[in-house]
Amino acid sequence: MIIKTDPDFIEPYNKDASNYKGNADVVYIPENISELRDIAAECFEKELPMTVSGAGTGLCGGRTAQAGAVISMEKFNKIIEIDYHKMIAEVETGVLLSTLEAELNSAGYFYPPNPTEKDSSIGGNIANNSSGARTFKYGPTRNYVEELDIVLAGGDMLKLKRGAVMADGNNMEIYSESGIKYSFSFPDINIPDTKHVAGFWLQSGMDAVDLFVGSEGVLGISAGAKLSFLRQPEKVLGLLIFFENEENLFAFVDDVRESSKSAFKDNSQASLISARLIEFFDSESLKLLSGKYTQIPPESAGAIWIEQEHSGDNEDETMEAWFSKINLFTGLADYTWAATTPKEHEQIREFRHTLPSMVVDIISRNNSAKFGTDTAVPDIHNYNYYKMIKKHLTDIGMPYVIYGHIGNSHYHANLFIGSEKDVHLANKFYASVIDDSLCLGGTISAEHGIGKIKKEYMLKMYGREIINSMKEIKRVFDPKMLLGRGNIFD
Repeated sequence: MIIKTDPDFIEPYNKDASNYKGNADVVYIPENISELRDIAAECFEKELPMTVSGAGTGLCGGRTAQAGAVISMEKFNKIIEIDYHKMIAEVETGVLLSTLEAELNSAGYFYPPNPTEKDSSIGGNIANNSSGARTFKYGPTRNYVEELDIVLAGGDMLKLKRGAVMADGNNMEIYSESGIKYSFSFPDINIPDTKHVAGFWLQSGMDAVDLFVGSEGVLGISAGAKLSFLRQPEKVLGLLIFFENEENLFAFVDDVRESSKSAFKDNSQASLISARLIEFFDSESLKLLSGKYTQIPPESAGAIWIEQEHSGDNEDETMEAWFSKINLFTGLADYTWAATTPKEHEQIREFRHTLPSMVVDIISRNNSAKFGTDTAVPDIHNYNYYKMIKKHLTDIGMPYVIYGHIGNSHYHANLFIGSEKDVHLANKFYASVIDDSLCLGGTISAEHGIGKIKKEYMLKMYGREIINSMKEIKRVFDPKMLLGRGNIFD
């Protein structure tokens, strides 16, 4: 076990990718479950707040302690076992997503949720129910968590297996390894019909595993997990498609989304139009990228990246079907980037990942906090919601880019702050986008979680009664309210 109180050592743990600043007193780095349980018990006894730290890639200040102890999971970095027959990976939660994906990919398998930040930790992914581009087809992290080992605030241990502990209606009983019973009642909450990770997942008859996935480290510390995965498809076609106007771009997305979801529902493996991801870049994003990628047509109003799984014997037919579809919606079809080889796919993925990297670089140069939306709405409101976001941006007159998971009606609008006046305008914009999302039946957070930055919006989404119910559930597992203090709610 490593224990550090030197401020210079602690400093890197006092921030995450959002630039939200913390003020921890001590950093604990356990190397095994026994040490982790001892730390939790000691902090509980001393009533020392505990904040769990993963890889520090979060965007909501979740790992930044305002006081007390940071418990870093960086030494929990082992892949225990990968069972390719059962397609289950057993890992410690400090394992990086990139490490797990590389191991699976080398053997011809893949981890479906595909969160965008590859240097994130598995524990962070579980804490935030993380998702990525392939969530359009495969869903978020929650869908692939089969077992969890959870250390509670006092050092007690839960071992949860999917399907083993289910709520009896709206009542749940969970027994720890030591035989202690943790029981509580809960209300049903309205789960938006879109990507969503804001507060606890509470549904009648729910699985105990799902309570902890997405709970952002306020109920317990995820130490180990078993995750399911899939065999890689035989072939994948990638396309980066440019459009000269937004109306046609959104009509294309509606068409492709409907065809793809019909194929998912029918479990059709041979559908020629069945995208596993649909990603969006607005005209401002393309302008920012054009300095590096000169092949972007200057008249582009936006671009869409899709990937399609298919078999080797219908590759030409699949390509033909997609280009027939593309030609119906854009006059820029000849500029489309096509990827069929690993190198070509990597070029498009690099294009996608270059954009958020450039955004972070600009924010760092401006020495400002990150202002980026993470809202999503039901698909029926997709285009109208996007136009609402753009209208707010036009009204405040600040530079921005919009990109994200358009297949899930989920946008990241990032603003570039240059002054204190801009901060006020950005906050006004953010609140307006939140209000619009909620009015349309959407969510305040689709994939990044709440952390410390977004908790004021929890009240708007749920109301005081539901938030108090979540607090009471936390109190069952953490009676001194020490874990993840300041995350999700005060």
